Amino acid sequence: MSSSRSSHPAGEAASAADVPDYPAHAALREPSDPAPRWAGNWPLSFPTPLTPSAVAKAASEEAGRRHGEDSQPESVEGPEDEPGTTSAAPDAETPHAQARTGPATLHEARSTLKQMIDAAIEGQPTPLTRGPHHALLTTPAHATELGWDLTQAPAHSFADARKKLGDLIQYGAEGHPQVLCRHKTPVAVLLPAAADSAPTPPAPQAEPAPGTAAPDSATPPEGQQAVQNPLPATAAAEAAKDLAPAPTTIPAEAAVAATMPAEPQPESAPAAQDAPAPANTPPASPGTTPATRTGSPAATAPTPATPTPSTLALQQPATAPTALPTPLSAPSEPGPPAFTPATPGTGHETAIPASGPPAITAPRTPRRLAALAQALDTVLPNTAPTGDTTTPTPLMGLPTGIRTLDEALGGLQHGRFYLVAAAPGAGSSLIATTAARTSALDQHQPVLYAASGLTRADIAARIVAAHLPVDYRRLRAGRLTPTERDDTTAFHHHLAQAPLYIDDGTDLTTDAIAESVPDLPGLALVVVDRLQTTEDPRLPLSGPPQITDAAQALAHLARTHDLPVLAAVDTDDPQLIAALSLDITITLTRDADQIHATITERDLGPQATLTLHADLAHARITDLTNPYTSPTTPAPPPTASLHTPAQTPQAPLQTPTSPSPDPTPTEPAPTGHTAAPRRPSHRRSAAPPPSEGGYANRDYSYFTGMITRAVDEALHDHDGDITATTEALVKKAVPNAMALFEATRVGGNYEHTVYPETLEFLRKKTKDGADEIWEGRHNWTNTHLMDALQNGTHPPITVNALDTNASFLSAFKTHLPIGALIHDPDGGFDPKRSGIYRLPTRPTWHHSHLPDPIGNRREDGPVLLDDATIRLLIRCARLGLCEAPHITECWTSGASEGLLEKFRRVLTEARAKSIETDDTVTVEYIKAMYSKFTSTIGESSVNREIRRPDWMHIIRSQAFANLWYKSHRAHSNGLTVVRVRGTDELHVAGDWRTVFTEGRLTTQMKQKDQYPLPRKGAR
Repeated sequence: MSSSRSSHPAGEAASAADVPDYPAHAALREPSDPAPRWAGNWPLSFPTPLTPSAVAKAASEEAGRRHGEDSQPESVEGPEDEPGTTSAAPDAETPHAQARTGPATLHEARSTLKQMIDAAIEGQPTPLTRGPHHALLTTPAHATELGWDLTQAPAHSFADARKKLGDLIQYGAEGHPQVLCRHKTPVAVLLPAAADSAPTPPAPQAEPAPGTAAPDSATPPEGQQAVQNPLPATAAAEAAKDLAPAPTTIPAEAAVAATMPAEPQPESAPAAQDAPAPANTPPASPGTTPATRTGSPAATAPTPATPTPSTLALQQPATAPTALPTPLSAPSEPGPPAFTPATPGTGHETAIPASGPPAITAPRTPRRLAALAQALDTVLPNTAPTGDTTTPTPLMGLPTGIRTLDEALGGLQHGRFYLVAAAPGAGSSLIATTAARTSALDQHQPVLYAASGLTRADIAARIVAAHLPVDYRRLRAGRLTPTERDDTTAFHHHLAQAPLYIDDGTDLTTDAIAESVPDLPGLALVVVDRLQTTEDPRLPLSGPPQITDAAQALAHLARTHDLPVLAAVDTDDPQLIAALSLDITITLTRDADQIHATITERDLGPQATLTLHADLAHARITDLTNPYTSPTTPAPPPTASLHTPAQTPQAPLQTPTSPSPDPTPTEPAPTGHTAAPRRPSHRRSAAPPPSEGGYANRDYSYFTGMITRAVDEALHDHDGDITATTEALVKKAVPNAMALFEATRVGGNYEHTVYPETLEFLRKKTKDGADEIWEGRHNWTNTHLMDALQNGTHPPITVNALDTNASFLSAFKTHLPIGALIHDPDGGFDPKRSGIYRLPTRPTWHHSHLPDPIGNRREDGPVLLDDATIRLLIRCARLGLCEAPHITECWTSGASEGLLEKFRRVLTEARAKSIETDDTVTVEYIKAMYSKFTSTIGESSVNREIRRPDWMHIIRSQAFANLWYKSHRAHSNGLTVVRVRGTDELHVAGDWRTVFTEGRLTTQMKQKDQYPLPRKGAR
């Protein structure tokens, strides 16, 4: 053995090849993945591969030490390394001369296995190390050149090799080549190597001693645990390995060199028997045959005493044992074959060093038993004495960030696996993100976030949007407001310090997750987002069979590592969920903004049903009653009760409390707002509790809360002055309306175009002028009735001037084009599209008792009408009042009647509550919101969020059309229509209350005035 070779501590990178062109890690990562698998702050440090200078220095020191200790110099046949140099890979003239620097960790080796195989094919093998085992990843051709027979070597697919790469490295290092295949084609092989990365050729077959049978293969069968051979290789075996010829030696010379140390030193056997057994020896190589060591001295040697547990607990020494000097003379009598690596497939393999002495019986490990007292500590809360009484400490695992859910679960507790099952878009991923964000940012606990199908950018955006909070869609689009940008800048450092580690690799498996757990000290939570039911060959955690295996593996991970593990699955199929048979399942169903969560335990059935709120604007799920409360701020108790079955035990957090003798109302929990108390006006009375189900049986309390909070802040800022507050709110109506609209659009079915190209006829000709679109504006008077009244041919009448409530708000329910308008020169009408239509002439109207559907605008030639007016004309044609419109040309896009529907419902509900509580400030604020929203989405510098003049015309025309429908309804029910003005003014004669409902709601009419016709003195 050359004195320049040095041993490395177990776990260090063992490559000592002096390859300046291939620094550590430089050639091992794909271009698309410049960083390791982890994203975030990595608190761990790995051993750095030794540099050539460090290796040379260590080798020089080792050579000096050996020179002073050894009584006789080492001598081998073959080239000798010069003192003070590093023994590199094979000679430069031979193929595969230069070896690359090996990866620093086994995890890195798995992630770069493909690149290492490609490098080996190009002539650059890579050394791999697992503890004291050294192997070289090279090509089958190179292995054949070294004399290895691969005909019976076990083969592994690329995917399987990545999973058990550590074991394959050990098998290869022990003399059992492991072939790696790509599509059943052998492309690489793991061979034994020295500590300096030099490949070790196979030892030639030695002749058996006279009178003894040839030994069989000494490889244990597949699956046999190495505990049966726990002793390390003997000193003679180490000497035999060290005396193996250099890689440049031809096979014939290798045979001579290998047979020289045929008999080990007499002192070797006792040393081997007294050596401690390693505690964790990996299993033997798969795919090989059992061994029968006949005629070997080891077979007749006395069995060592059974090692004690303390002996078994000893680890491998930090440095490899020093090889003993061996005499160069040949043995005088036949002896056992040398302990050299076996050649697979010959049938007469010699024993390998890892085999050691005969199998011994492993000590029995006692089962882990727990007394009932220990089990009770995990269930019952501990009590701390406080005088004569005890104060119960409620049991609580890691908080999920959703207080209602924590109360039902008792937090995410150690050793338990939680599966959140929901259909796509129902919130399972948001539950996972909320739990990870709360533990990492609020609790400062390390969290492993395994993202399957999501990217690290997706996770980061959701965390930022939920934690600050800012609007998620504008965050991803890069359209944050200046205030929001300032907030993100201020909190960037705080967020960056969170111990949250994201694994978004496409090769993410449960094995990779389990391997990463020990790498994170103090890991508190594992989140897997998500298990995908639709099978994707690029995502290992996809497909029903893979989901079943993954769920079981994650449940096992939680138990063995005593960690809470939470995983999301994108299905609510009860059959698939039942087939998983997991301890705790949280099934989510979404109804608009509400999420209903059912918690089920496998043996006890449903435990609780919760109602949560989907705050999709900020990519989070919150408690239903107080969505604004920060996770770190105590929130008031929710009004939504937990519908728990009668036989369900009480949740752990619901600790019993003694009743207070004084029934004094308790103070509400503090909220996250720290400003001075509000000073509401005396006109603002306390709002009553919302009716069950809210508007259209939907709960919009989160969005109406945005309006209420804005009003409260304005009242506080202006000391309750109603006039000043109203003026301030009207000035903020446009940006606040846009923010509310964006919030209600999150999760919508259609993503509208915000800034399409403005067509020429939609442009204003002058600054204060109008464009070419007709809106159907009404300014109509029943002239025949007025003439009859003036002439005395009609008796006098009493006219009721009715007002339509919130006409523009009701007009939000209309068909709006989603995308940019596309020109169709052939015209025609498609009810699934919306836009602008050209008619060759103005349609004629022959009914003097009803207003003209397209208003009083009189111009010759073609007219341009929007969608709402065209639909009104088509409706009139069906009623037999006019001919269907003849459309010769149109500019349309796919339409939806729901683009503003949620926005309309929220404003309608908030307006109704304000009217009920006589809150004039909020009523005026809401009126400014919907009216200015309509007027500023055209050509206006006030609103920079949306520029859709076609929307503005359609909404206005819908308001005119709605007024026309009311006039037609009045006429059809016997009322006389006298006047129609604008969008909300209808004058009729007769008992209008039999036709319309009186009130201030959007579906009602109110009377503004009443006057006689003809007026006195008019004649």
